[in-house]
Amino acid sequence: MLRRSIVPMIATALLAVACSPETSTPTAEVTEQSDSSEVERPSKAELLAQFNDTMARAAETHGPGKPVLWTLSDEDTAIHMFGTVHLLRPDMDWRSDAFNTAFSAADTLVFEVDLKSPEGQRALMEDFLTRGFYQDGQTLRGALDDQIEPIIEAAFDSIGVPLDAVNAMEPWMGAVNLGVLKLQADGFDPESGVESVLEIEAQAAGKAFGYLESASDQADAFDLLPEDVQIEFLYETALLLDESPQMLDQLVDEWADGDVIGLGAIAADPSAAGVGGAEVYNSLLRNRNRNWVPQIEAMLDTPGTVFIAVGAAHLAGPDSVITMLRDNGHAVSGP
Repeated sequence: MLRRSIVPMIATALLAVACSPETSTPTAEVTEQSDSSEVERPSKAELLAQFNDTMARAAETHGPGKPVLWTLSDEDTAIHMFGTVHLLRPDMDWRSDAFNTAFSAADTLVFEVDLKSPEGQRALMEDFLTRGFYQDGQTLRGALDDQIEPIIEAAFDSIGVPLDAVNAMEPWMGAVNLGVLKLQADGFDPESGVESVLEIEAQAAGKAFGYLESASDQADAFDLLPEDVQIEFLYETALLLDESPQMLDQLVDEWADGDVIGLGAIAADPSAAGVGGAEVYNSLLRNRNRNWVPQIEAMLDTPGTVFIAVGAAHLAGPDSVITMLRDNGHAVSGP
């Protein structure tokens, strides 16, 4: 099984899926604990060594000094594509003159999914958050073996959340909440994330909105992963929880520099697809990119200017939206 440190996997999640943490959860009864004591898992030292190796490779390349922009166009349509990070520190300066010009000219702003409208909030609750909870009486504790339950419990305790408070969560939802809440506690803010900033500006400017997928589609990316892959995701998130803010700072540096190759090495490398190997990579990135490309191509049929803002991992690596569009014969400007 191919492995990588969970921080790139968290990074892939944060650069690929516009998910939100859910902290109000029902408490479920504890059921019999699973027996997976024979599972071989990496140590914290091994994960840190893998991460440092990945970051060293990413540091070998450099970008133009600002997040990059791609453009697909024909005689009457321009489609600008920009990679985002869903949580950023409030003092992050990431805009460029090219970005501001392209965004100002856009008639329509396209995100991955609608998270803010009343309809979007309803879909988020019904189709995403509920998918992250056991519906059959199982519990998170019951899914964990004796090796990892103390690690998971200590990690949640460190952010002030008792494990019993999230005991109804499936492992993937637990991992997302654990990672995001830790990053928020360290100063990363979803309201400073690119999508939140752009949505406010687009509403004020009267731009139209479009979306590439539903909340249910995003839930599928996690919820359809095998449970053992979800458990490993949660385990490694907990194991490297204290290091995760520093690691995300490093990843954001690559994004802010516009280093597409370096960013791809961290968050969109199929040979380092995380626990579960190709399953995780395909679910979070490649399959969703394939679903988006025909929608983007269809936008060329309508005159106007479109600005697409999606997680940066979707626009980097060998199976990126950009690569797929170029493979389909489109001329896309940008790196």
